[in-house]
Amino acid sequence: MNDNYIDLMVKEIDLRGLDDKTKTTYLRSMRCFLEHYKKDPNELELDDLKRYQIYLLKHRRLAPNSVNKEISAIKFYYMHVLERYWYTIALPRVRAPKKIPVILSEEEVANLINSVHNVMYKAIIMVMYSSGLRNAEVCTLKTVDIDSKRMVIDVRDGKGHRDGQALLAEMTLRCLRTYWRLFRRNRGRTDSDWLFVASKIGKNRNHDNCLSHTAIGYVIKTAIKASGIKKKLLPMSCVTPLQFT
Repeated sequence: MNDNYIDLMVKEIDLRGLDDKTKTTYLRSMRCFLEHYKKDPNELELDDLKRYQIYLLKHRRLAPNSVNKEISAIKFYYMHVLERYWYTIALPRVRAPKKIPVILSEEEVANLINSVHNVMYKAIIMVMYSSGLRNAEVCTLKTVDIDSKRMVIDVRDGKGHRDGQALLAEMTLRCLRTYWRLFRRNRGRTDSDWLFVASKIGKNRNHDNCLSHTAIGYVIKTAIKASGIKKKLLPMSCVTPLQFT
């Protein structure tokens, strides 16, 4: 029975062109919701949804932002599949505490870069911190996106499915050229269109796969540990790109 509800949701998600990550998250959240009540969602009222919201907060002890993500999927279902538009208005968002963002100084970013000796790691960190790109945007960069003549990086299908451009600092370009010479050209790995490719050969015996979200996170964690920086960082804890020009 649940599969029918999920199929309807997939149809509405595809019609609205939501990205694959959002689609996966929404479907997972909806399956958990359906499993929790084990009832036809048509039979559930607004109070049931509010009780589920409290369940996520009090029993599963999810953070406010995590609860809001779960509820966003449910709101989507009731609004676009069951057309109960008033649910989206009546269901409140859980207020999350506002925290001061963690910002690295230029000296700390330089320390982060210098702490790693792997040239690919250096290139990834420099692209991310000098250009202000998100984790997923760095993963999907292609070689043609690096425009050394105009000193910009073309960002395709970024957040909100929007294309854009980011600053390409001279120092970052030099590092990318070193990475290309040592890691790609000298090792015969020039066939892939992706800018950053896996350092180890997988089961398919080629290097034509872009780096994963997890791989980028590993690079940042490795650099943080090596640098001795104590701040709790996310990949986007960066200084303004203009400081690197």
